[in-house]
Amino acid sequence: MCSSKCYTKAIDVWSVGCILAEMFNNKPLFPARNYVDHLQLIFATIGSPTESDLKSVLNSSARSYLASMPHHEKQPWHQIYKDADTVALDLLDRMLTFDPTIRITVDEALAHSFLQEYFDPTDEACSPICESPFTEDMDLDKLSIGQLKELIFNTITGRPE
Repeated sequence: MCSSKCYTKAIDVWSVGCILAEMFNNKPLFPARNYVDHLQLIFATIGSPTESDLKSVLNSSARSYLASMPHHEKQPWHQIYKDADTVALDLLDRMLTFDPTIRITVDEALAHSFLQEYFDPTDEACSPICESPFTEDMDLDKLSIGQLKELIFNTITGRPE
């Protein structure tokens, strides 16, 4: 629904939420055939976006289209995943919130009680790891795949070129 211009970590949180849901029953959460089918499956599960939710959609045409779709009530996660842990379902619900501005953040998700035993805040990077990020002015097109892999590896591990 959004172009790459408005890509944020909230989209990654949504993706991880979908993966979490798929771990409950080893099936895709929204096995759609096309974009419209995908939206219908999402809304049939999480419910149709509210007027407030739709304000987070920047594209007016997309916002109008979403508002015109059939209305769906939210399905309780515990009815979809009957054997899932209630704390896990709480995290899932917060990750699969339509409005990215109120969706759980990465830091909040990591601190969520479902992930508590796996999360060590002292082990998390507090600042950007890559001191010199890739920029569009880098001439990467001339590099082979092997050279690109080596460049990425060296950047990640902090090795000089």
